[in-house]
Amino acid sequence: MPDRLLIPIDLAHQSSWIKALPQAFALAKAIGAEVTIMTVVPEVIAGLDWRYSIRGETGGSEELNIDALLEDARTRLEQIGSEFAPKGTAFDVVARYGTIYEEILNVADELGAVQIVMAAHRPSLSDYLIGPNTARVVRHGTCSVQVVRD
Repeated sequence: MPDRLLIPIDLAHQSSWIKALPQAFALAKAIGAEVTIMTVVPEVIAGLDWRYSIRGETGGSEELNIDALLEDARTRLEQIGSEFAPKGTAFDVVARYGTIYEEILNVADELGAVQIVMAAHRPSLSDYLIGPNTARVVRHGTCSVQVVRD
């Protein structure tokens, strides 16, 4: 069974994949590994409905359709992966819902990933050396983590 690389990206921030995906695909080719691109739809913090009740509204917020969000995320991952994958290179996609770093670590363990390749941070977080999710993945990962900087 070939080695597997995991590339977690944030669909809302191109900086999370613009350099990480080409580097990951080049590494995968060099070591003969398979690639999985993933994203995490972050958990929505509970408690939004209390804001409606304060204003006297009783209907609450619209029901959140997690399955639809995950399907949209998988479709977008396929599009992004197709843009960066070298011709004839296959890749898998995974979309999860939950705490970002926990889901990245869970998927890495489930896949038996030998390496995680992810961006250091978004440019808007210039006061951090690496973003908080990347830092947690580096600290708690059971496989190697390659941090790609802008």
